[in-house]
Amino acid sequence: MLVNPAVHPLLPAQLPPNGITKAEKASWAIEAAAKKAAQSALIPSAWRLPSTLLDTLPLDVRPVVIACGLLTARQVTITEIDEASVLIARLRIGEYSAVEVTEAFCLRAAIAHQLTNCLTEILFDSALARAKQLDEHLARTGEPVGPLHGLPVSLKDQFDIANVDSTIGFTSLIGRPAQRNSVLVDLLERLGAIVFCKTNVPQTLMAAETNNNVFGRTVNPRNRNLTSGGSSGGEGALLALKGSIVGVGTDYGGSIRVPSHCCGLYSLRPTTRRLPYAGVTNVMKGYEGMESTIGPMARSIDSLEVLMRAVVGAEPWLFDAKTVERPWRLSTSELPKKLHIAFALDNGLVHSHPPIRRAINETVVALARAGHQVTPLEGIDWREARDLVGLISGADGGADLRSFLSSGEPVIPEAFPFATSTALTVHELSQLMQRRDAFRQDFLQLWRESARLSEEGRPFDLVVCPVTTHLAWPHLGRPQDSELITWTTTWSLLDLPACTVPVGELDPLKDAPSPPPEPFFSQQDQQHWESYVPETFENAPLIVQLVNPRRFREDELLAMARVVEEAVRGGQSEEQ
Repeated sequence: MLVNPAVHPLLPAQLPPNGITKAEKASWAIEAAAKKAAQSALIPSAWRLPSTLLDTLPLDVRPVVIACGLLTARQVTITEIDEASVLIARLRIGEYSAVEVTEAFCLRAAIAHQLTNCLTEILFDSALARAKQLDEHLARTGEPVGPLHGLPVSLKDQFDIANVDSTIGFTSLIGRPAQRNSVLVDLLERLGAIVFCKTNVPQTLMAAETNNNVFGRTVNPRNRNLTSGGSSGGEGALLALKGSIVGVGTDYGGSIRVPSHCCGLYSLRPTTRRLPYAGVTNVMKGYEGMESTIGPMARSIDSLEVLMRAVVGAEPWLFDAKTVERPWRLSTSELPKKLHIAFALDNGLVHSHPPIRRAINETVVALARAGHQVTPLEGIDWREARDLVGLISGADGGADLRSFLSSGEPVIPEAFPFATSTALTVHELSQLMQRRDAFRQDFLQLWRESARLSEEGRPFDLVVCPVTTHLAWPHLGRPQDSELITWTTTWSLLDLPACTVPVGELDPLKDAPSPPPEPFFSQQDQQHWESYVPETFENAPLIVQLVNPRRFREDELLAMARVVEEAVRGGQSEEQ
């Protein structure tokens, strides 16, 4: 059921944590309802969708954005642009003003929010004021403020903005605004970008489903019965409805890649410490066994590159002590003409569903036809990766996550995967880190040895694999099974740059249920395979994940992503 942004969407009543009184429970609910009401009031009355429309929405709300009639033809043209470089170029020559571009995206974001509940902090007024300043500067000097002049950018709720809340899905953080901007926000403003909204996340930030007690659940615009993913699920829904041209999320175990998989987007999970994390509100701060990283989400590789090139070009290592100093370097022309590509379809835990198999197989075939060498990826201990991620993520027994529940709000089941884990001693944690390091060393050795499979004696340049074993899934009400997201968490454990590339959409005929390709790995695998019913996943996108086996080479990864995209499009045009 669609979340009505005018009403606070509380979950079914749950028992409060031990020691929390009924009065305290009522207090958090009142604060959350007030926060939601204040958010709704920031949408201008002229931008509101009628209740008659909201009460009769189709599963796929993408057509509603234009059909509702709120956007002018010019605003539609502006917001339909998928390449940030194109929009920036038109802003620089004065074809569009920053004010009209910002207003167009603010309006479209307001529509997207009413359809999917994707926003948290609405910053339209400050964004329009900033846009006016940029227009005045351009008119006065003839020069743009920076390489992102006038570009609207949306941010995941975690990014601190002075005098604005970063609740990250916890009622205990309502009314505790940030004192200063995060480093990334300062850099974006210096580069000429306009931050106009923040987007929804799950309680705890540790879930593949976006739902919390402050703002409620975000749904998938392609099919409201499906999840938008998590934890950057608000960004995913907003971008899918073109309420933003580029957004910034964070990724611990797949929090950028999974929403992009669910909503049909391009995205980049950089190596940790590639972009500045200082001033980002987060859980489990100081944990370095496996770290969260910042990355862009968009509807084109172009937009990912534009944002990365600009932010890295601003030398963020001068403002964040943890950011690694490495300029943006490579372009597509500098790649080997013949790439060595490793591919994987199954990991020995659960089989990928038929549409996922088709996405990988068609991509691999297209790359081979384009003249690249493709070889199976073998030798990774996926089970060990799954176990390590679970142990590292729950190393404190969930103590840090529970510390955010001081308001007495109930735990949302799908958002608390480590509720029953046991805290490790310092010695046990040290032993665990040694296991992690051994896993990373084993992968490095595997990569080096892959040179013997190459016709040119070079280790594989790229990995092509699933994002998850299934398409965007129905709302669960429980944590996602770790086996199903091992395709993202493993690369996070190895801290390798990874990106997502859309390659199609579910086809009920091509993706009909079929017998498994080999015996089941387990009873869970059998249950997972038999759960696939194409009708459940109507309109779900097909996405492949690309991984660079070498850290800090995001520029190289996006260049290779262009090669993959070109090969896939070439293969699809041949079929037609």
